[in-house]
Amino acid sequence: MRGAAVTPQAAYALGKDWYATRLDFDWERPGAAQVEAAFARHGLTGPFWALPTEVG
Repeated sequence: MRGAAVTPQAAYALGKDWYATRLDFDWERPGAAQVEAAFARHGLTGPFWALPTEVG
């Protein structure tokens, strides 16, 4: 798989969402499902944006 093309608007919106709470004292690393949900909220769907669910 080569990658994905993202518009500047989608990249900005994802970044704004992604980093909105990073400096909060009680911030916790999001799980794979939360990350995929963030991608989907910004129209980033499909095989490239799917994260592995298995650990190991």
